[in-house]
Amino acid sequence: MNITNFDRSTRRRMPDNRDIIQSITKYLPIAIFLCLLIISACSKHDQSLRRAIENQMELYPASTLQDLYKSFFQDEFGPGHMQPDSAGAAGYLDYELSGMKSRGDYTATPCGAGLNFYRVPLDLVKDSIVPIDVFLSAFLESAKGFKVPDLDAWKIKWSLILAEIESMNLQLPNFDADKEAIAKMLASGEAVVHHSDAFIEHYDPHYRIMSLKEWEKLNSKFKI
Repeated sequence: MNITNFDRSTRRRMPDNRDIIQSITKYLPIAIFLCLLIISACSKHDQSLRRAIENQMELYPASTLQDLYKSFFQDEFGPGHMQPDSAGAAGYLDYELSGMKSRGDYTATPCGAGLNFYRVPLDLVKDSIVPIDVFLSAFLESAKGFKVPDLDAWKIKWSLILAEIESMNLQLPNFDADKEAIAKMLASGEAVVHHSDAFIEHYDPHYRIMSLKEWEKLNSKFKI
């Protein structure tokens, strides 16, 4: 085949503008539909995340960024990051109960978005509403589902949470310092934080983290 014939045969196989337009017209509705689905999913995610942050601030208005971080981390990883053994967990539970005063708080509150874990107050045990052995068993059972934190995945998720917090302009105290401290901590390979001093001073927290399943079992059994 000479060059001229090759060019002619190639041109015959190449689609003309009408073919391209027909292809675009054919698949454009599908592409638009997929884009709308993605936008809708992202919008719903943003709304649920914002509601979770608002809920945390309504429950604990003295929270700092550190406390918000802790709450979302707890929902992601539960009590497993502490790797409690039964004897150690029982001993520390006895110790904490002996030093606390009941506030009559029997309401479990969600960690983060409340998708996985809840904070269940020790007042339930202090006031003999839930037996200590049953409470401890529910806590330990919740920890069994622990997965080793994937730090890279958690960094990405936290960046999304942080971006939403920043967009809400919550005027959190010590925000810049907490933001930098959390970033340094994550960069060093660590992920666990304690409650801020302000949170402890305002709320004197005494609770254990339980899975939603274990909390619902307790709630149903003892009519909390």
